[in-house]
Amino acid sequence: MSPRARNVWVLAHRWTGLVLGVLIVLIGVTGSILIFEDELYAILNPELSRVEPGEAYLPYDVLVAAAAEGYPDLQPGYVARLTDADTAPLIVTLQGASSREEKVIVNPYTGEVLGHQSAFSSLALIRRLHADFALGDLGRNAVGGLSIVIAVMSLVGLILWWPGKGAWARSLKINWRARPRLMLRDLHNAGGAYVFVFVLLSAITVPPIVWKLTTPGGGPPQASAAARPEAPSSGPPQAAAPARPGPPASRPPSTGARPMSIPWQQAIDAAQAAIPGQWVGFALRPLGPAPFYMIRLWPPGEVATPEMTTVFVNRYNGEIIRVSSPQAMTPIRMISADFLITLHSGAIAGLPGRLIMFIAGLGFAVLFFSGLATWVMRRTSRKNQPASPTPGEPQD
Repeated sequence: MSPRARNVWVLAHRWTGLVLGVLIVLIGVTGSILIFEDELYAILNPELSRVEPGEAYLPYDVLVAAAAEGYPDLQPGYVARLTDADTAPLIVTLQGASSREEKVIVNPYTGEVLGHQSAFSSLALIRRLHADFALGDLGRNAVGGLSIVIAVMSLVGLILWWPGKGAWARSLKINWRARPRLMLRDLHNAGGAYVFVFVLLSAITVPPIVWKLTTPGGGPPQASAAARPEAPSSGPPQAAAPARPGPPASRPPSTGARPMSIPWQQAIDAAQAAIPGQWVGFALRPLGPAPFYMIRLWPPGEVATPEMTTVFVNRYNGEIIRVSSPQAMTPIRMISADFLITLHSGAIAGLPGRLIMFIAGLGFAVLFFSGLATWVMRRTSRKNQPASPTPGEPQD
């Protein structure tokens, strides 16, 4: 690379980071926090994280109705359990206009409402800031665009850092005893090299998620034969229909009245009949016209995302639309939103992967503040003692 071209890329990398750095740090730090959101929720809300076990769960529709009572302007969006422990409560998320959201914690054995977590709670605000800067659709588009900028900045930074022959050992070291400016420069350059892969991975997985470039669960709605047991050992009175290829089933022909969705319990029973022996950790019924329930199941004792099976159930007749199995690792599944979320959070590699992505998220802050401090120190030094710029460093 010619010195002139290098100077152009240095300036582009520097000023993009200085101008957008605060937003990039916000995304990175909030993302690191959310990687351990479930654990933090249990710590911050111990009284809402455990119930006394009872004999049997009440039907999901009874629990959802209990949670929605007192919120006539909100509708149930999804229900979740954090583990399959018999002490785990049910979390019902109610949603409404302007991205309003209210989480209601319910005792699944009695239907008693244990408490609420509003959209203004600390974790909810952190989630909104990470997803869309709390700006709705405008913010989601900004996050998608910013993720592309981060990916390009990472690649440019790697190119500018790339050491020459015989300089690899020095380029990967941080001289903690050097003068502050040189130490910070090492921290920025070498630190960026260490987290490059993970920062790039966290950035390139964002656009398909926020812009829904792939369907939920990934790919054309077609279940593998292995994921559809022909004779489930248990299930609801109505047998679950076999999954079929093709697009998701559309709504029944309009007769002037909006078709009625099947009950939550019927959809969940259908999913468990299709994948017997697994527990339900998440069930979604979209507020819009999407014609499906999305049910996520795990083997007993498991909570890891790679072990999750996603079942799409027809919202109007209870038929199985698609089963997205963790064993069915197809090229289409690898670009699906479900799979990309596991990459984005590091959950695909379990706790070690989550810890790595936690560090990578904090790395955004380290890279920004080390770069900012280096730039400020260099400008201050130049003002106090005019001198020619260091070779390879363009003037501001």
